[in-house]
Amino acid sequence: MIKETDKAWLAGIMDGEGYISLIRRHTYYVPSVKVGNTNERLIHRCKEILDMAGIEYSVTYFDRGDRVNAKPSWDIVMESRPRVVAVLQLIQPYLVSKNEQAKLVLDWCSKSKRKPTETKELFIDNIRKLNQRGRVK
Repeated sequence: MIKETDKAWLAGIMDGEGYISLIRRHTYYVPSVKVGNTNERLIHRCKEILDMAGIEYSVTYFDRGDRVNAKPSWDIVMESRPRVVAVLQLIQPYLVSKNEQAKLVLDWCSKSKRKPTETKELFIDNIRKLNQRGRVK
């Protein structure tokens, strides 16, 4: 059983260090949730919570080579509807800054795969606006 505090903790990490979006793969889009960090203990704790929830994920390690000012880092990635829906349903009630992205991606995942093109473009435009970096005009 996952404690509510663990769900809230994971949501806080996702708010600060995560990414919720739709990723383009050739001619289609895949829902994606990612969290990255240089703290191995933080990554380990995220993995523990995801394991308790039975959510599959992949972990990528980045050595960062000979770059003097760069620590090694890890990314935990969940792609595909079942994985993304599972993790977002787990943490969405506790999300703050990425709550809108989570709602949009969950909505995307609940729709039929055979959506009209204009509906797809509306989803994509909205998620891009929400994930835009820098000053928003």
